[in-house]
Amino acid sequence: MEATSRGSYLGTEIAGRWWRRYRARGFFSRGNGELWLDDEGFHFRRLLTRSPLDIAWREMTRVHLGRWHAGRWAAGRPVLKVDFERDGRQLSAGFVLPGERQRIEELADELRGRIAPA
Repeated sequence: MEATSRGSYLGTEIAGRWWRRYRARGFFSRGNGELWLDDEGFHFRRLLTRSPLDIAWREMTRVHLGRWHAGRWAAGRPVLKVDFERDGRQLSAGFVLPGERQRIEELADELRGRIAPA
């Protein structure tokens, strides 16, 4: 993956319920921005904001692709879903990225490879 990549954040569901959105710092607002990976985890910063939403590798439980997330349809584009646990809650953050499906699948595979074993 490049140092940063453009994308859109669709929101974070609580316990698989799209109508229950996680509203912690950095997770409330949907929008366009940039994402990157580092030794700490996965990060996404919306445009015109300072602090990113962060998901640590040790929190991640699953990475998969879908077509809908948090009540939003991605117009047929794959949605990258990052499932994680925080504060005793099962959460799932959704992102749409530009580019070919193969590139998005490669990113999903890279994320799966970095998830800490349970």
